[in-house]
Amino acid sequence: MTSHQRSGVRPAAGRIVVGVVLVAALVFSAVKAVDLWRGDPFPVADPVAVAQRLDAQTQAIYDALELPEAQLDPQWPGEGIEATIYNCHPRGLRNLNDVLSDSPPHEPGTADVHESWALAGVTPAAAVEAIGRARRTLAAAGWQVVSYRDDGVGEVALRLRPPATDDKVAVKAGVWTYPSGRLEVFAGAECLRYPDGTAVDDEGKPDVPGRADAPAQLRSRPAP
Repeated sequence: MTSHQRSGVRPAAGRIVVGVVLVAALVFSAVKAVDLWRGDPFPVADPVAVAQRLDAQTQAIYDALELPEAQLDPQWPGEGIEATIYNCHPRGLRNLNDVLSDSPPHEPGTADVHESWALAGVTPAAAVEAIGRARRTLAAAGWQVVSYRDDGVGEVALRLRPPATDDKVAVKAGVWTYPSGRLEVFAGAECLRYPDGTAVDDEGKPDVPGRADAPAQLRSRPAP
């Protein structure tokens, strides 16, 4: 084969490769555009199972704090374990106008689940030490420390991400103090799509286990 013939083959092969790459890039761009238009799908999970997991995670935080003498805060306004639906909005660019409105609609069939409770009478010094213990213990157990803030006068905030689970529902958790001596423990899951057949009320809010006002050690202990 002459050099002229060889030179004619190589550009043709090169054009084929470039064409394949361009087609792949166009297909990938089209898929991404569809994903952006539709938005990320909500993870599908049983809200009752998620609520039970959150309860176990706030229990783990309580255990890591090591505050056996602390008692529940009887004035805490939280709802214990609760599922809500109005924080879950349609996703994707196709719903952008609705989401940016003053009253964005909620996505049917979705809910977020969260739990919170608080301890009372924890001094600033005790709170700093307790949250420091929890930070070290939970990080060693595979929790991710998202942020930690200590303002130096006893107000401390620790935000955490518990280890991932098979249902792919992301969870955020935390413990922080208030000037009154209150120490709040919180865990909440991202919006999820609940399976068909899930028990819901008239609003579409899933039924989750009753109020779990405190970790196991305090549930039968009378409030001060």
